[in-house]
Amino acid sequence: MPTDLLFPEDVDARLNWQPGCASRLARHGRLPHYVLPDGSIRFFWDEITSLVKHVPLAFPLGGEAVARG
Repeated sequence: MPTDLLFPEDVDARLNWQPGCASRLARHGRLPHYVLPDGSIRFFWDEITSLVKHVPLAFPLGGEAVARG
């Protein structure tokens, strides 16, 4: 197991999530995490990536999205 714990902000940045998303998901039991003695939350990257699923693009590469108004 890796020894580098990530801050929630690191997970948000790596996954291009809105700030606070990783912390929120951890508090709701949706992401594996560790609570340090001071109450702060940390993550192991390998545990996070094992949960991330590949989602196909809505439009094939080179396709055009239609703007809706």
